Amino acid sequence: MYMEKYIYFVLFILIFALIGWVFGGAQNDENASQADSPLNTLQSAHQDIAWGINVQNNLKILKADLDDISNATNNSDYTALAMYAQQTVNDTHNAIQENDQYTVSPKLQDAQNEWRMALQDYNSAGQFLLQGANEAKNGTGGAEYFLNASISRNSGTDHLKNASELAGIT
Repeated sequence: MYMEKYIYFVLFILIFALIGWVFGGAQNDENASQADSPLNTLQSAHQDIAWGINVQNNLKILKADLDDISNATNNSDYTALAMYAQQTVNDTHNAIQENDQYTVSPKLQDAQNEWRMALQDYNSAGQFLLQGANEAKNGTGGAEYFLNASISRNSGTDHLKNASELAGIT
């Protein structure tokens, strides 16, 4: 109980100090450049947080897609595999579009770029899986597409690790 009150007190003080810093600093430092203004710093921090939440949400979706693909592959269910591969293509396409709407701070720009490259690779993997699943359903093979999907997935995983390290999440 005491710890909870302490946390609320500290949060209250931090919020009060931040508000005072933003509004007081903006009025007292009229010669400061726009890029370094407290308001811009606060907006940049907001974008960083919003982008991070978006990445987490899309990671959950991507994980679900990859789990579905894994289950379909393990069961040699090429109809389901084609469906989940298309879902992955759609979900990664949407995630790329959402990612591109954020303007993150310079410290996260490299992480954002790596995340985008990871999504592009997972999108390619989904496209290759879709082609391979359709060929496998028709009895015409699909091994080359599955190999390319694996290469794209591995590259996406490498970019995802890089994004995590660049964002300071290791």
